[in-house]
Amino acid sequence: MNNFFSNFCLLLVLLFMVSSCSEDDGIINNEITSITISTGEIYPAFNTEVTDYYITSLNTLKNIEITLENYNSSKTFFINNQRVTNKITTLKLSPGNDITIKTGLPTNKTYTIHYLPTDLPKTNLITKNNPSDGYILINLFDFSLSSTLDYSYVAILNNDGFPVYYKRIPYKGVINFKSFETPSGRRYSYSVTELNKVVILNENFEEINQIDLIQTNSSYIYNVENHDFIYLNDNHYIVPGVYVRENVDMTSYGGSNSVKLVELVFQEIVNNQVVFEWNSAEHPELLGATDTIYYEQYATSERVDYFHFNSLSIDPNDQNFILSARHTNQIYKIDRTTGTIIWRFGGNNDDFNLSGNQIISHPHHATILNNGNLLLFDNGVTKTPQESRIAEFNLDETNLTANLVYEYHENGRYSDIMGSVQKLNNNYFIGWGGNVYSQINANKSDITEIDFNGNIQLDISFTNNPNRFTYSYRALKYNINF
Repeated sequence: MNNFFSNFCLLLVLLFMVSSCSEDDGIINNEITSITISTGEIYPAFNTEVTDYYITSLNTLKNIEITLENYNSSKTFFINNQRVTNKITTLKLSPGNDITIKTGLPTNKTYTIHYLPTDLPKTNLITKNNPSDGYILINLFDFSLSSTLDYSYVAILNNDGFPVYYKRIPYKGVINFKSFETPSGRRYSYSVTELNKVVILNENFEEINQIDLIQTNSSYIYNVENHDFIYLNDNHYIVPGVYVRENVDMTSYGGSNSVKLVELVFQEIVNNQVVFEWNSAEHPELLGATDTIYYEQYATSERVDYFHFNSLSIDPNDQNFILSARHTNQIYKIDRTTGTIIWRFGGNNDDFNLSGNQIISHPHHATILNNGNLLLFDNGVTKTPQESRIAEFNLDETNLTANLVYEYHENGRYSDIMGSVQKLNNNYFIGWGGNVYSQINANKSDITEIDFNGNIQLDISFTNNPNRFTYSYRALKYNINF
């Protein structure tokens, strides 16, 4: 018994010596001094006494690198239960998996970097029934009539409605998260109002550029218009912008003789040179196309957004521009060489003479399909009852006639702002936008994919906080191979 007691005491002394010695004494100290993740910044700042962390950007789509700066071969660290063998560990996460970093004895600590931040708005899968392949790009922000948060998220969802990539951006005005397949490689973009820039990410989600307009008119300041953007390659893109034209005489429209008008300008830029510029002020007939619900602003408001551009695309058949303006209820085709308005679809000077159920109200996200049809999101703001839909029209651009060949709506669903639609083979992919006044509408699904017969293939919602609505300006689906 005395022998056992003596050995036990000796063991306690040795353990005490191990725990109190440093590496200079020949004892390995497995304490971690810093953790760096290639996709984002961890927060709070690393502290050996803090074991729970979050990260500003994380993904399962690409490999990520985790750097333990003070690693050497004599130390014992584990990342997600795998022994660390280099200062930099390459890891591919599964959706939802945390990153756990463990240290060996005598430190024996576990640090957890949680996959989802607590302030990332929650996405919820409602229905999944054979949706098309692909990933969904959204921006997530909480909106209220009283205030907005000072940050936003962009995210990529899988068909389970789960974020497989997200990025926390320290600005509230972040929208229009898009993807482009270019000769330069896969690119992503989003617009930041506070920066007055479009941010470009490469295929690894690394920021490679910030784009704005080129100031071609010294009389005005062009600001990036964040509703849309087209990226053709790293040296070729189309950037929309707005500027304010002051002291415009609107008495001929029953208004004041000194009005500030918000005008649209967009530039096609190649190698940092403007090769094409279109300016709404050069088309004064547009002033008379404003919806009557805004017309009185010419007399009552100092500043008037009479046009309110919200989408720009390229017709794949003739390469001309397709432009949507919310406040004129119109879609425009614009000659890419001369800037001439080729036709107007909708509104009070419509070239297609739309009638009945063909009439559109406050449209969004207008595109021309490969078959020449026009597809758009129709918010239905001035209709009775107010109800939103997607609509596809077959166009005869020679005789200027249109036939409504497809529409989809849900009874009582109404979005007064935002919205998007894509045609994916025979399916339609819808981002429902939002309704800033109705929690009932906000609590419906936010993303829906339907087949041609209107059967729901995918339905996803965002969780709303009390008195705050979570929205995505658009929801866009891409069949991307990672």
